[in-house]
Amino acid sequence: MHANDLKQIDISELTLGMFVVKVITASSTLRVKTEGLVRTPTTLQNLKNSGALKVWIDPDRSEETDEPVSPPAHTTPTQQEPAKNFEEKVQAAMSLYEDAKCIQKKMIANIKKGKAVNLQEADALSSQIIESVFSDPNSLMMMCQMKDKGEYIYQHALNCAILMSVFARYLDFDESVIEKLATGALLHDVGNMHIEQSLIDHRGQYSPAEFEQMKHHVDYSVEVASSMPGISQESLDVIRLHHERLDGSGYPNGLSGDDINIYGRMIALIDSYNALTSDRLHKDAVAPFTAFKIMTNGTPNAYDNDLMKQLIRCIGVFPVGSLVKLSSNKLAMVVENNFEQPLKPKVVAFYSITGGYHTEIKHIDLAASHNSDQIETSVRPDEFKLDLMKFMRTSLR
Repeated sequence: MHANDLKQIDISELTLGMFVVKVITASSTLRVKTEGLVRTPTTLQNLKNSGALKVWIDPDRSEETDEPVSPPAHTTPTQQEPAKNFEEKVQAAMSLYEDAKCIQKKMIANIKKGKAVNLQEADALSSQIIESVFSDPNSLMMMCQMKDKGEYIYQHALNCAILMSVFARYLDFDESVIEKLATGALLHDVGNMHIEQSLIDHRGQYSPAEFEQMKHHVDYSVEVASSMPGISQESLDVIRLHHERLDGSGYPNGLSGDDINIYGRMIALIDSYNALTSDRLHKDAVAPFTAFKIMTNGTPNAYDNDLMKQLIRCIGVFPVGSLVKLSSNKLAMVVENNFEQPLKPKVVAFYSITGGYHTEIKHIDLAASHNSDQIETSVRPDEFKLDLMKFMRTSLR
């Protein structure tokens, strides 16, 4: 392709199907993050809202269509007051998590309608997640365990953003980088909104043709995110690499080894871990230990083994927010990891298995010298017909 094959048009003339190569603003001519077809209404609206005056397109590679697009509504997360004791921290984390879910739902609804995605809104949410993670990671980590099968599409990206932030902080990344990684995690699956809903809701194994269609969600996600003015390269790396695998078995580009940077290796672990430990329409959740076993033994060369070990150490054998059975025949929720003695975290006991009723809440440090209780096994809340989110709303206040 030569420069004289390109055509310059006003931004108002840009339509779906056009192949964009350059964007012209009031101050400069910029090459877009990922040149290519404007395939989604979301991308189209993002480019029109970017401050661009004109764009260079390649007519020979364009497939012109047209579709009206409406501007998006703008919402911002609720600011959280500083929390003091454990119960207050949990309540603050719950409020932030619920607000974040609402923002995710609105963002997804906008994408489905072809409206633009507001990067500032995603960045603002990332900032609040980072602030919470740096001040008290345990309370927000608890929220990642409060999973609802019917809200997986909203919770998955949010949980990945939280887990990515906690993991990056554990690895001692700079705060500004962590925020970009969190934004990438929040946006990594937005392309699913341009996949047929019947495929998203599909139960059972995909046919080869269906799986090929599902793979396109990564390209759509990259396209939507690339059209957002100010999106960082770190955020885009998280989005484009989350399904790539070190052994070359991933998609969409079958990258391997050094072609996948540390951000891609981290999100691959986080995305897989959260998916495996979540109830989905087509598959029940597995315990964290089982998830790591599947990732380690089931696909031995797909993930970065050193990072896997670090993630296990960061999240813990019994992750914060998970439910455990104690030797005293009580149920307890893990509230703080013990990196030195992973089998002895701090817990909150609240339920008698023998009596089948809620007890007075008791904080227990299983590593304390005077303590005789210990964890016997992890359990699922539905084994005892427990609603952990309801328990946290009504009891931890």
